[in-house]
Amino acid sequence: MSIQRSRFLLPLLLLGIGCFWTASDFVTPRGAGVAVPRELKVSRQFFEEQTAEPPVVIKEDYTLAAVFSALGLVLCTGLPFFGFGLGALILLLGILFFVQAGRVRFVFDNEAFELRTKKDGEDLEKPGENIVVGGENRWKYSSFVNYEFFPKGLVEKGLPPVLVYFKETQTPSSEWSTGPGAAANSDEAIAKGAKPGMVHFFPCICDAQQIKAEFERRGCQKIS
Repeated sequence: MSIQRSRFLLPLLLLGIGCFWTASDFVTPRGAGVAVPRELKVSRQFFEEQTAEPPVVIKEDYTLAAVFSALGLVLCTGLPFFGFGLGALILLLGILFFVQAGRVRFVFDNEAFELRTKKDGEDLEKPGENIVVGGENRWKYSSFVNYEFFPKGLVEKGLPPVLVYFKETQTPSSEWSTGPGAAANSDEAIAKGAKPGMVHFFPCICDAQQIKAEFERRGCQKIS
C-alpha cells in the first residue's frame, strides 16, 4: 500500500516543483491578472533606456554681452559725468554677461529644464541651489504655466531678446511672491489672465531661437 501511495505522491511532488520554477520566471504586475515574463520586462526596460534622448544643451550667445559692452563704452567716452557713471555700469553688465555666457548652460533632458555650469572642458556640473528661494535649479516641464521673451516680438523677427522669462508651480507656493512674483501673482494680474506660480528671469545669454524651440517641443505651457 505504501509503495503504491509513493507512486502517486512522487509525480505530484515533481509536478509541484515544476510549477514553482515556472511561476518564478513570471512577474505579475499589481492589479493585473496576466503574468508577464521576467525576460520581457527586463527587455522592455532596456529598450526604453536605449531610446531615451540625450540632453539638449542650448548653445551660448554673446550678442547681449557685446551690445551692452559697446553701449557702455560709447556712454563712457561720449558723455561726461552722468554718462560716464551709467556707461560704466552698463559696461560692467556686459562683462558679466560675457563671463556668464561662457560658464552657464541651459539644458533640456527628458523630464526637466535645468541650469548647469561648466567644469573643465565640456563637462557640466549638476544643477546648483537657487540663490533666491532655494531648491535645485531644475524644473519639470509639467510645472510650467508660462514663458516669454522680452522685449516681446524680437524672437519672432529672428532677433535676440534681452530677457527670458518663465513661470512654474514646482517651487513651494510660499515663495511665489518673492521679488517680481508679488506683482506677477497679484489679484489684478490673475484677473487679467495670469496663472499663479514662481517667476524666473535670466539674461538671454543663450540661443533664443533654440531655447524657444525646445520650450515648444517639450510642451511647456504658454499664455497666448
